[in-house]
Amino acid sequence: MRKMWKLFNLIFPSRCPSCNRFTDSLKHAPFCTDCWQSLTHNPDIKRCRTCGIALPSDYSFKCITCIKERPYYKKVYVFGDYDGALKTAINLLKFEKVRRLSIPLGELLASLSLPPVDVFLPVPLSKERLILRGFNQSHLLCHILSREFSIPMEPNILVKPGDIQPQSLLSRAKRLKNPKGAFSVIMSDRKLLPGRVFIVDDVMTTGATINECARVLLRAGVKEVYGAVLARTKSE
Repeated sequence: MRKMWKLFNLIFPSRCPSCNRFTDSLKHAPFCTDCWQSLTHNPDIKRCRTCGIALPSDYSFKCITCIKERPYYKKVYVFGDYDGALKTAINLLKFEKVRRLSIPLGELLASLSLPPVDVFLPVPLSKERLILRGFNQSHLLCHILSREFSIPMEPNILVKPGDIQPQSLLSRAKRLKNPKGAFSVIMSDRKLLPGRVFIVDDVMTTGATINECARVLLRAGVKEVYGAVLARTKSE
């Protein structure tokens, strides 16, 4: 397969966005094999047991934000920090529309040891944002998790009726307030709501989006809410 890809590169040259060498694998193109294999989950990184942010002290187990005010979700599972090749790969998927990266990125997320749940839920986009982008990257990642864990994905339980400003454009204070009231639970029979769910997203910054999703789900009758994200920013 690698020899065939090298031949393909002679005709249609493609360079790795991380090291600028020629791409040598179709599976995680445009990244080369060495750079993609550098994307490994490091369980030795000390993270907050609730929100998953990297902690500066080896003796800490929770960040000050989660100590002051516990989120609605039980725990967020994080693959890595939003940095380096992982950041580049997520941005290529999300903003450059390299949709094929959703498969290897979803497999990275599926490599985490996640507790059993009833269903995976992608963080929804509004209709306006979905039309503008053309796809929901969280939905694509969620699909891979569903396949790898043989757990159903339900894209229509959690919805986003309106549109809000992108979190990446706001200050931390505004990010915390921005998603409030942005999500709704659509279920004709609330008795059929799953008991335990995973909310799936690509990047988590302040955690306000997942926390608001968890709030409306718990209010609707879900018992436990977890989060699974590819990357966590190093600071809020």
